[in-house]
Amino acid sequence: MSVKNGLFAAVLLMLIASAARGLCAERTVDESLAAINRLPAAERLAALAEGAKKERELVWYSTMNRENSLELAQTFEKDHPYISVKILNGSAVNTMTRITSEFRARTYLFDVTHIRGLFLSALKKSAIIARYQTPLREALRRDYVDGDGYFNGIFTQANLFILNKNLVKPQDYPKTFEDLLLPFWKGRMAMELESYDWLAALLDYYGEEKGKALAEKLGRQQPDFRRGSTLLSQLAAAGEFAIHVDGYNHTAYQLKQKKAPIEYIFPEPYIPAKTPTAVWIAAHAPHRHAAALFADFLLSRKGQELMAAQGRWVSRKDVPYQLDPGTRKVQMVSLKWGERDVELIHLFNKLLRREGE
Repeated sequence: MSVKNGLFAAVLLMLIASAARGLCAERTVDESLAAINRLPAAERLAALAEGAKKERELVWYSTMNRENSLELAQTFEKDHPYISVKILNGSAVNTMTRITSEFRARTYLFDVTHIRGLFLSALKKSAIIARYQTPLREALRRDYVDGDGYFNGIFTQANLFILNKNLVKPQDYPKTFEDLLLPFWKGRMAMELESYDWLAALLDYYGEEKGKALAEKLGRQQPDFRRGSTLLSQLAAAGEFAIHVDGYNHTAYQLKQKKAPIEYIFPEPYIPAKTPTAVWIAAHAPHRHAAALFADFLLSRKGQELMAAQGRWVSRKDVPYQLDPGTRKVQMVSLKWGERDVELIHLFNKLLRREGE
């Protein structure tokens, strides 16, 4: 081969390689992660790590409390010291508002978020989230995955009665939702300002006609509505309320661990549980490889054991719950409410918060 022909061949190879890199760079997050997930296990992890080392960070919009978010992020950073996790905490509703506004403005800032499944339909329709068919899906419980890779559940949150033992005698502990309608509880209870899933579970269990009637009666008991479930449980422990009606299972567990003067009760005839909270990678994630590694961490046994130790009902079949409901009925909110979210919010504000009266 002549020198001229050799140079031509070398240039041609460089152009082909450059074009291949360009095609890879032009791939959507869906496409690039799907290609990586088809690799053998060791090659898959190597490809994600190689990409993440170049990205060096990820942005996590977390709907957990700050303390639990930091525990997970710091554990992940120890396993992946080349990645820095930047956390922005917010409620589910505030986080949805933020990512929707950013998406409409084409300001793509976040890599990973986790929000309850009630918002799945809106996120898919808006093309805000990517499909992620991680192999770790195989280890999850039945209700925590979908068929097409958009839903990878990490935990669910159950609503328990959390009451102050110094304010309520054991013989007065409520066992059922109907018990809360007794005169004893009027003006003595608190609920979260945006506890829409709680109402959805009530309507799913009793049927919409009876459920609405019960919600209206509870609203007449004058619950104190405030924003922040963890805060409300802490205020109940401090004696500001006798009972937090829709306290989270993991908050009850954490308060018990801290010896707070509370008791938790699994309500009868069912325990309300939110649609599972899923981890989602942004469709325009700036750090897609780091995001995938972090999503895998949250779905891994190590990450799930950390969340279980925080008191959460996690998604992996091989990780048990700290507050186990046993054989009690758990009413997980139907995904149909994702299509009826505006109606659900209206019902909550009308029946429970008594808006418009």
